[in-house]
Amino acid sequence: MTMSNVRRSTLRARMVFSFLVLGLLVPGHSQAQVFPRGNGLALEGIRQFDMYAEVSDWIGMAGDPKEFRLNVQRGFEAGLESAGVSRRVAARDSLICRVQATVAGELVAYTSRVEYWGNTPVGVHALLWENGSIATVPQAQFNEELVATQCANYFAEEWQKWNPSQS
Repeated sequence: MTMSNVRRSTLRARMVFSFLVLGLLVPGHSQAQVFPRGNGLALEGIRQFDMYAEVSDWIGMAGDPKEFRLNVQRGFEAGLESAGVSRRVAARDSLICRVQATVAGELVAYTSRVEYWGNTPVGVHALLWENGSIATVPQAQFNEELVATQCANYFAEEWQKWNPSQS
């Protein structure tokens, strides 16, 4: 294989991958999923959580991922506070808003996911509940508020089902 054939083959593979990714993302725009189903019961009676935001992938994105993470965390906390959930640093129960983002042409393909980790009787944290989605938006529409609001809403909706008098 010549060098130009290798380049064409690599370019073709990248294009196919991009079309597959966009084909999966664009028609549904956003796919949300709860894991494990019915495990919202674990949220009953819990009012305080430690809260974190994490940016695990930041591929081809403009801006500082550390600043983005900090702003997502602030928005996540504010969104949950308005739903009746309060933050307690170093609580046994933790909420994590995770984001992954990559530029795909004029779009940003991203995931936003909120996880509830509880401390087990033996002192080990276990994932008890999770909800999130994968979506694409134009680059100009991708921001901290979008991600923070999604994470806060995913959690608040489930938490309020199990703690109706708190909302």
